[in-house]
Amino acid sequence: MDESLPQPVQRVGSARPVARPHAGARLGLLVISFGVTVVVTRLFLVLAGYPQIAGGGYHIAHALWGGVLLAVGAILPLAWANDWAFTVAALCAGTGVGLFIDEVGKFITSKNNYFTPVAAPIIYVVFLGVLALARRASRPRQYDARGQTYVVLDDLTRVADARVGTGLRADLLSRLTLITTSTDRPDLADLAGRLRPYVASPAVQAQSIVLRRQRAVAWLESVERRLLPRTLHRIILIVLSLLIGLYSLLGLAVVVVLATSDANAIVKIDDQTIRGSTDAPVLLLAGAGETIVGLLLLASAVLLIFARDRRGIQAGIAGLVLSLAGVNILLGYVSAETVVAAIIVELPMLGLYVRYRKRFLAPAITDPDG
Repeated sequence: MDESLPQPVQRVGSARPVARPHAGARLGLLVISFGVTVVVTRLFLVLAGYPQIAGGGYHIAHALWGGVLLAVGAILPLAWANDWAFTVAALCAGTGVGLFIDEVGKFITSKNNYFTPVAAPIIYVVFLGVLALARRASRPRQYDARGQTYVVLDDLTRVADARVGTGLRADLLSRLTLITTSTDRPDLADLAGRLRPYVASPAVQAQSIVLRRQRAVAWLESVERRLLPRTLHRIILIVLSLLIGLYSLLGLAVVVVLATSDANAIVKIDDQTIRGSTDAPVLLLAGAGETIVGLLLLASAVLLIFARDRRGIQAGIAGLVLSLAGVNILLGYVSAETVVAAIIVELPMLGLYVRYRKRFLAPAITDPDG
């Protein structure tokens, strides 16, 4: 053997998992499609009077369609390597999970009871679990040379598809530079050193399709600045916080009524029938939670009125997160329709809070996918 030639580095292979750089966005898409599917399905069933596709002794439950979409979501990333395959898989999987778990009541009761009270809390807890996983996957990660190489090779598929933006190109160059300084993996450092000149060359430049997307985003942001300036955005948040905050204080009325009523009494509050013997423990907790939510939202409105924006936004987000992640689970035990209505109102409102914080209170962040 000619010892003047560079000898291959002998290394033991590693099977340690490496987090995908865009896992947070894809899991976020799964969560959105999951939540939208459950809400839309419940609304459709209520409005249509719970129709059934049945005949000849058979009933085609929508959980079956969920299973089909789950299968499609599993097959797509196994069959195709394109970036779009992961996006479509996330949409199919989220929709499939939503259709499947919406009928969880039938799977956990001996009488196949779709309306069992525990179904809504189970659906909601699963949703929150997937949401927490998506949020965790969205956090910035520290990669070693091996992990950085995974990220670079994954992003190079966009080079093959001519979908490179200026932000992505800069991110690739930064990661390749980090890999070239690696001392524990000279083989990967050599690979990065060979790839970097190509990525830096004029051959890899922002493609028209990416530039069009960037221009579309810039146009939407300019429309947002014109139609929703800071003052109007704050006023909308103040009005919504006052309305929802005052409505949430009905939870205090629930607590008072249940605390002063007979254990077997039946009370009606906000068109909901409350049975002291069975619903009281859950509704006492839900009522206490709603009271806290109402106070936080009212505090948010007052702080925003006096231009204490940062604290006001923090209070509003805390109240809505408490409602979405805690109170609605308890309310779902009593009325799934109430939870659906609450989510329809609270999620867009939370989005307005988060958008205000990003636009006016947080420093600009460059999107590496740009």
